Amino acid sequence: MGFFRSLLILLGVFFSCLALLVPFLALDVPLAGEVWVLQAIGELHRDFRLVPTLNGVSLYGPNPLMPVLFSLLPLTGIVALRLVDILFGCLAALAVFSFCTSQWDLRSGIVSALITMTSWGFIASHATLNLTAAPAALAVISFLLFAQVYLKGQGARWYLPSYFLAGLATVLGGWIPLGFFAFSVILLILFDLSPRRILSILAPYGVLLIAVMIMAVLAAYTFAAGWSYAAGFFSFDTEHGILERLWIWIKFHLPWLLLVFPAWAYSGRPQGPGAWRALLAPKTGFGMGLAVVLFSPNLQEGYALLGVPFAGILTGYWAAGGFLVPQGLRIVRTAALAATGTILVAWAFLRLSVESIRNLSLDLTQGLALLAILIAAALFWWFARKRQAPAVIGLCMVLVFCLSWYAALVMLPARSAGPVSYARQISGFSPLLVYRDDLTMRGYLGYAGARPIVVSEEVVPVGQTAYLALRTDDLDEAVDTLSRRMDAEVLSTYDRRETYALVRISPFFRE
Repeated sequence: MGFFRSLLILLGVFFSCLALLVPFLALDVPLAGEVWVLQAIGELHRDFRLVPTLNGVSLYGPNPLMPVLFSLLPLTGIVALRLVDILFGCLAALAVFSFCTSQWDLRSGIVSALITMTSWGFIASHATLNLTAAPAALAVISFLLFAQVYLKGQGARWYLPSYFLAGLATVLGGWIPLGFFAFSVILLILFDLSPRRILSILAPYGVLLIAVMIMAVLAAYTFAAGWSYAAGFFSFDTEHGILERLWIWIKFHLPWLLLVFPAWAYSGRPQGPGAWRALLAPKTGFGMGLAVVLFSPNLQEGYALLGVPFAGILTGYWAAGGFLVPQGLRIVRTAALAATGTILVAWAFLRLSVESIRNLSLDLTQGLALLAILIAAALFWWFARKRQAPAVIGLCMVLVFCLSWYAALVMLPARSAGPVSYARQISGFSPLLVYRDDLTMRGYLGYAGARPIVVSEEVVPVGQTAYLALRTDDLDEAVDTLSRRMDAEVLSTYDRRETYALVRISPFFRE
């Protein structure tokens, strides 16, 4: 009976995660972050090679091996390809559940898994086709597996699967997953005050296994594209300021981030034999997730996901233990719970209100959604006033589930159709140029059937007029930069969160 009960609960966690993410399969138009990945996979289906291409030009970008592996699957449409990241999300949620159940109890496992999967970063990463979700999930699973074996004192041979998963995350995602795993392992052992245990974790075998996997991939890409391409295989440079990095980390951990602080305070108290030691793993993972975002020189936004499961474990363990805090921090607990509900309700209300204002109309679906949010706000106020912390958490989870379904079925279809339609409108201009680093616009133009000429940002037209398609956060600045080298005139734009524009460019002096 115990086995079947555990199996049913395990399936319940799996299908809960599936129910949260599966509505996004109904979205049959690629989003901005998906379209270039989809196009690269499509080009590999037509002409398979180790070096993926986009618009016929070799793709010098993040995770080149991921599009190659996607192209090997018998899947072609955006809907089917999203299912891969959804399944990796389910595996990550199951890993959180397994770790918490083995260390504490069933209740901690269920609550931690639910908090993890209802985090904004988890949904945004695993519900869409992107290149960081799978490596991040593999890095998280590898460290949770290592920590579980280490803390439970299981056979040393069980370290090898964790090293294999870490190596797989590295060859698929670059140096960030490897750095996250390696430093997390080292810090866990040091914080456990057991440096001698480094000799018992089969570290030489792990280093050898990961090194062989890395060298095999580097050798294959050196042979296929030369050392200059292979040398940058595991690094993809993107510029982020410190405040931008901090915001990325914050938004990935919403709406539960504020609850981590009272949860951390609670975890510092003695809750029983081994409880404090078991919490070293999620604390280490959470701290390393923050360090990766703040200090990695090659940050990709999606790797902010690395800390989310560990924040979920800390918060879930605290919630399962009765939301206890030291006497002097009860006001912090109350404020954190109230702020969590307020942020979630306010964000949902603003998103729906902005949609109504932008469309200058309020249809029945939006009206019912706004009414539901107002009812949720009233319930939050009632539960907070009665200090019913479990009810607040439960209501937040239900609201996140409802918002996920609403976004997938109502909000995102309208948002994704606009850029695709605009790309089709401008695809007939010739010669049509697009910047090499503008992967999103390159993807939309390819999706629209255009054949743009991929150029660097230093391009200058010579002898004739050309048309530049670009995507930018500041169109005025982009046009001003162009105008220093050439005549630039904006012909048309499409504004959403970013601006998509067609700019006619011509040399200053023409014969």
